[in-house]
Parts: sequence; structure tokens; C-alpha cells
Amino acid sequence: MRLVIARCSVDYAGRLETHLPVAARLLIVKADGSVLVHADGGGYKPLNWMSAPCTLHEEPGCWRGSNCGGETMTIAIQEVLHDSAHQLGLDPGLVKDGVERQLQELLAERCEVLGRGWTLVRREFSRSSFCAEPA
Repeated sequence: MRLVIARCSVDYAGRLETHLPVAARLLIVKADGSVLVHADGGGYKPLNWMSAPCTLHEEPGCWRGSNCGGETMTIAIQEVLHDSAHQLGLDPGLVKDGVERQLQELLAERCEVLGRGWTLVRREFSRSSFCAEPA
């Protein structure tokens, strides 16, 4: 994974066209080929990205990303503040505790916690058909 903090602007063209004016941003180039552009504020989602597989061509002051769908992302770099690469290795995966499956099992075993007369109809359907209201 490569992490670059740079003063840059970003232009995307594809399903729509977007422009991010010049600002300090975190650019992430992942081993799978995806490219993400993050800001310090605004949550965890990238401001712009190109999902893998994509091709990234780096020239002095300009990165050009493209994919087989014809989408392009151009990152005009004015100044690089930080540039580092890291090998993260294989990810062992996410271990979840207290997930939806356990909640479903608990409700299936104890529908009465919802009120008198509730009966389980089926699982894995919309909330409205999870438990039938008493007649």
C-alpha cells in the first residue's frame, strides 16, 4: 500500500464528472490497484476513487488513472508532503461478535420479548414479515 499526502486537485470523468479543487489530501494506492482520495474531514469514505482493476500512470506532477469502463481520474499534484509504501501482507479477515445472525437466533427462540402473541413466520425477510403481529 502506498500512502501519499499531497496538495492536489482531482478530476474524474465517467458516469458523471467531478472536480476537487486544490487542497491537502491523502492518496491511497492499494495493492489490488484501486486508488482512493481522502480528506481529513467528512467521515471515512473517500472523496473520489477508482476501484480495481484500474491502471495508474504516474508522471511528474500528474497521476492518470483509468479503467476498462472508460472512466478516468486525473490527480494534478502541486506538492508532495509525504510519500511512503508499506507491505501489509495477507489479511487474516474480520472476526465478528454479536452479529445479526445471533440476534436472529435470539428473536427466533424468544419472539415473546416483542409482546404477547407474536409468532415467528420466517427469517431473512424484510422487517415487516419477520414476525407476524398477533391476531
